[in-house]
Amino acid sequence: MQRNKEKETMRLEIHLIQSFCPANLNRDENGMPKSTVFGGRPRARISSQCQKRAVRLYYQQYSDVSADQFACRSRLWLPNLKALLVQKEISEEKAELAAKLALKHLGAEEDPKKPGKTKTILFLGYTELEAIANVLVKNWGVVSPGLAGNNRELPKEIAKAIERALTGTGKPGDVALFGRMMASLPAVNVDAAVQVAHAISVNVLQQEFDFFTAVDDLSGSDDTGADHMGETGYNSSTYYRFAVLDKEQLIHNLGGTEHLGSIVKAFATAFVHAVPSGHQNGFAAHTRPALVMLVVRKCQPISLVDAFEDPVAPKAGLSLLENAVKALDTHWGELIKMYGESDVKYRGVVTLDRLSSRLSVLKPSQEGSVESLIQKALEALDVVGSGQEG
Repeated sequence: MQRNKEKETMRLEIHLIQSFCPANLNRDENGMPKSTVFGGRPRARISSQCQKRAVRLYYQQYSDVSADQFACRSRLWLPNLKALLVQKEISEEKAELAAKLALKHLGAEEDPKKPGKTKTILFLGYTELEAIANVLVKNWGVVSPGLAGNNRELPKEIAKAIERALTGTGKPGDVALFGRMMASLPAVNVDAAVQVAHAISVNVLQQEFDFFTAVDDLSGSDDTGADHMGETGYNSSTYYRFAVLDKEQLIHNLGGTEHLGSIVKAFATAFVHAVPSGHQNGFAAHTRPALVMLVVRKCQPISLVDAFEDPVAPKAGLSLLENAVKALDTHWGELIKMYGESDVKYRGVVTLDRLSSRLSVLKPSQEGSVESLIQKALEALDVVGSGQEG
């Protein structure tokens, strides 16, 4: 009988407990912080998409990963692709037409109301944009005739060559990590190597409102009224955050292991450190996790969210954070008692010193710092030396 390869897949789990002072990091359509119900009680929520964007921006700004591994979601690829063609001594007029047709083939037609922008967002890496430009330039003798007349289109063989350029080689790190979906061109879709859970508060949600006014600084002394009034929703919550990275899927997406180690390290570091930007000018809710736990597992990943099915609160002389760490530790112990942990290749945890005494089952797994924790997880995942920079 052939073995199920799924059983041999190595995954990195990241578990965080993180508190935010008054904040509105991720708002809903009414401007209120997002929320949900878990364990029958209302909880604060930060969507997975919000977290992933913050991680991508942190990853691009602070990691040591080569810039050619970056990608962007944008409607502004048209002027960028045009510029690459103009650099190859193609006239601006023809370069713009060719760029429009290439992006249209990818399902991103130019918006007639906003010249230079496409109707839809494309998630592309800079190396992929260069690959598209190279296809057009190398086949310019075939492309150019199709730019004349009223029925402009790319020859079918060129359109197929663009598809091959996006599917036949390794994807840039951002796309390899977070995946890509193009409804009009499924061939260039990429299954994400990373899964990110919606963060939920371990405590019961209590939404609040900040009523504010603005006063005209140049008004006279007899003008005592406010010139603007409004209100902003916010809450203070402690969140459980969870993400999973699939090593084999990432290798497949990258097309090899050349950048593997540096990208895994960059993602893990970014997930720990990145904070969403929503309403930060008004709240400055810049915090770091109070607990970071990494698990390298050979089988299906496991979220520890059930540790907080019963909401945590300050009680028995312990703070909310202390009780949250204790609940996580207890839940981990219950899981390994029920299921064992033969599939766990590595587990490590770092907490603030004042929370360390709340660990019991996980006490032997404590590491000295987040940096050493990540390094040991990379070693267990067997990616150290696989394109790891720095």
